[in-house]
Amino acid sequence: MKFISDKNLRKWLESLMGIGSLIAPMDLGPGLTLFSQIRDPGDVNLEYETTPIPPKDLFFPSSEALFRFSPSRGYEIPEIDGEAFLLGIRPCDALGIRLMDFPFLSEPADPRYERRRRRTTLIGLGCIKARPECFCTSFGIGPFDASNADAFLIPVKGGFLAEARTEKGAKALAAAELEEASIPIPKPPEVPSIDVGAVREVALSLFNSPYWERLADRCLSCKLCAYVCPSCYCFDIRDYPIRDGAERIRSWDSCQSPLFSRQASGYDPRQTKASRLRNRFYHKFSYFPGEFGAFGCTGCGRCVRYCPVNIDVREVLLAILRGEAKVA
Repeated sequence: MKFISDKNLRKWLESLMGIGSLIAPMDLGPGLTLFSQIRDPGDVNLEYETTPIPPKDLFFPSSEALFRFSPSRGYEIPEIDGEAFLLGIRPCDALGIRLMDFPFLSEPADPRYERRRRRTTLIGLGCIKARPECFCTSFGIGPFDASNADAFLIPVKGGFLAEARTEKGAKALAAAELEEASIPIPKPPEVPSIDVGAVREVALSLFNSPYWERLADRCLSCKLCAYVCPSCYCFDIRDYPIRDGAERIRSWDSCQSPLFSRQASGYDPRQTKASRLRNRFYHKFSYFPGEFGAFGCTGCGRCVRYCPVNIDVREVLLAILRGEAKVA
């Protein structure tokens, strides 16, 4: 590993901004840090914990125009130009982007997602503290996991240990004044883990359990769990009139929406709140692994932290694994 000092960090970030857009965690108000486009390197906050909204919206925006049409100009597709650097992404959020790659980059790939992924360099950041809701180690990663980043930084006294993981990462670090690292890699924080190995098979046997109706009694169907999740990717598409034509908008949605699964015939296979809530957990821990070979969860704990009625995915997993979901 190499070492970049705090003193040289600003010059490095200025160099990256000279190459492309720099997106990094920035304080936007008391207690609010979000990934934002950086205009001044002094605005970057690399001491943040978890942002409320994961950086998935840089690849899959919460709302965007796919194209516009007017009789006079024909079709117009908004351009996605330039190189971008996503700095300071935590291992759980880097895994979230890797998980979204499965549906969005499978043939036929989503062209807008693919373009954004191809142009962006992911610069990860190790976690030196774990939040009470963290359980990322359940899914094969940890506070210093660099496997889903192009380059990776670990905070140490006076700066950061730095490592390139891919060619894109090496190119990004080439713009920095690096020194030979003389500081050992610190010990990462301990993160609790749940053995989820059997959850898929056990869950399939509990499909008709009344447990899901009891859990749904608490759920408000507010969809917050999906919006703060780094790997949820449900969306809705609608056409809207504009002054001289129309535009097609893609926006985040959730399988918790009452009309999300309704078909053109009017039939809805998930008419009840319990069936929709069950689908959320089955998609992450049964259907997604069955299709892509990986769990659809990163263990970031955001859904635990922000659920207004304290539905805890860890408790649901343990209830399934212990067979408690069978109890009426």
